[in-house]
Amino acid sequence: MKEPRASQPIVWLNGEFLPLDRAGISPLDRGFQHGDGLFETLRAEAGRPLYWRDHVDRLLASASFLRISMDPSPDWRGLLREILQRNRLTEVPARIKILVSRGVCEDPGLPRGCSPSLCVLAVPYLPPSPALYEKGWRLHVAQEGFSSPLSPHKTLSYLPFWTARQEALDRGADEAVLRDPAGMVTETSAGSILARSAGRWWTPEARLQLPGITLKQVRRLIEQAGKSVEARPCPEVELLSADTVWVLNSMVLVMPVSQIGKRPVANLELTEAASLREALLEEK
Repeated sequence: MKEPRASQPIVWLNGEFLPLDRAGISPLDRGFQHGDGLFETLRAEAGRPLYWRDHVDRLLASASFLRISMDPSPDWRGLLREILQRNRLTEVPARIKILVSRGVCEDPGLPRGCSPSLCVLAVPYLPPSPALYEKGWRLHVAQEGFSSPLSPHKTLSYLPFWTARQEALDRGADEAVLRDPAGMVTETSAGSILARSAGRWWTPEARLQLPGITLKQVRRLIEQAGKSVEARPCPEVELLSADTVWVLNSMVLVMPVSQIGKRPVANLELTEAASLREALLEEK
């Protein structure tokens, strides 16, 4: 039985739980002015934030790289569970988003002496239908050079990724494949890529790509089953010739790909993809 939803969404902002319409930041905040901040998006099932430690670790590592002070850190596990409870999302799938901005600072560069804004929110999430998983996504290879120097970090400056996604949508595809300035495949606009060729799993390896959390967990599951996953540089032609291609991210988990550009993908591996999705949802 689904829980009734809270009439007014509750967010956690800088140490306080507040109704959404009372939560706000200064127009001078650098996250608002310059996209100077970070975010993480994670899925929750039955009140359990999935792989939250990995998401928080990635957030903190990127904050350190960008010189955004995140101390003292909250009780992340307790906070994420409470935001689900306060929004009555403990019995339905949910999307949790963590956002951090540098705060109000006038100094140039990446100044450390700011008071960051930290926000956590949760909303219901409707996973893709079984029919959509069976149909698979169609991918479009975006024009060369969409990968940003900040691609290894989930920054609030996300327009390059949304621009690539829009290019894909305009061409009737579901998602965009990104390439670095050298033309090598890196990832998609919102996920990692896992492929199989001649019976062997592999994933693109590039300097300008986000370390994928779902990819990390799927690799672990595949390797526990006695198979290996190779990380290697990926020219576009190699992706186009793969027998199986999946897009992985924290919300859809494992999405089979049915077509890249005009080329159909030979084998969606629907049964194996569904088995991995089930295993990912069992995380404690």
